[in-house]
Amino acid sequence: MAVGLDIGTCFLACARQEGSQVTVNSVRDAFLDIEADPSVLNMLKMSNVSFVQEGGTVYIVGEPALSVANLMKKEARRPLSQGVISAGELDAERMLVILLKNILKAPTVEDEKVFFSVPAKAVDRDMDVIYHEAMFKKIIESFGYKATSMNEAAAIVYANCAADGFTALSSSWGAGMVNSAVVYKTMVGMSFSLSKSGDWIDQSAAKAVGTTATRIMSIKERGVDLLDPAAGDPKGLREREAIVVYYRNLIHNVIDSIKKEFKKNSGSIELPAGIPWVVSGGTALAKNFLEFFKREFEKERASFPIGISEIRMAKDPLNDVAKGLLIAAMNE
Repeated sequence: MAVGLDIGTCFLACARQEGSQVTVNSVRDAFLDIEADPSVLNMLKMSNVSFVQEGGTVYIVGEPALSVANLMKKEARRPLSQGVISAGELDAERMLVILLKNILKAPTVEDEKVFFSVPAKAVDRDMDVIYHEAMFKKIIESFGYKATSMNEAAAIVYANCAADGFTALSSSWGAGMVNSAVVYKTMVGMSFSLSKSGDWIDQSAAKAVGTTATRIMSIKERGVDLLDPAAGDPKGLREREAIVVYYRNLIHNVIDSIKKEFKKNSGSIELPAGIPWVVSGGTALAKNFLEFFKREFEKERASFPIGISEIRMAKDPLNDVAKGLLIAAMNE
């Protein structure tokens, strides 16, 4: 028995094999703290909203935290920031225990294996994943599991590239980071991350138009057509245009970073003439992202150091990291 656990800044997703099917459970990686007023407690109980009460404070966890935050014009809090445990979030570990219990449940056998995702080293900021990795290993094993970490972007190749001989360039466009890897016949030849991704788009667009990042995220998740930002409610046009601007900027940051990192590692990587580039993650789910991405890439293809045979979306962009981790755990 084994479990694949994708630890994302926006969602935590857990994949298990049940009979011939793979099932995925996920939970929004968010919480909101509000005063434990009796009327609020009563409302939460009646609404069947997940919450934890500690003294005079109520912590709402998961998806409802965003809804209530929008209602109260507050920012929901996250235990993770830019792909790792938030250094400034004092409640991070306690909230992660609650959220992980929600999807992992109890192990079905003694020392059941959990392969969990970790980001690669960031190239645009000083980031240490050692503490992040150690904390998740501690939390997961406190539930009775045996925990092993694995590169996030490599998991996408395991889930999507059997027909390609497990050889591909992959990019996981998460909320906190973009993780990229070159994988050759299951072996990771190069991997790195950028600390700018979906959250950075939200924060930058919010600052540009004078609103909150939570509002921009809600607009983005309701649907923004990257090829036609004018489509939709005219009142939200400025926000949608700002989102498109920062999507374009992020795509070129990723392409430029791959160029630089491949140049550093090219002497140790031998690849076929053309390999697929598989993109995945919640930030890649914006309407027409794939076509938008292809158009921007064509501007850079002539100088791109890796031969790309095709650019395609992962089969299950939100869950393929968890599924790839499950495949790796089952084939350990």
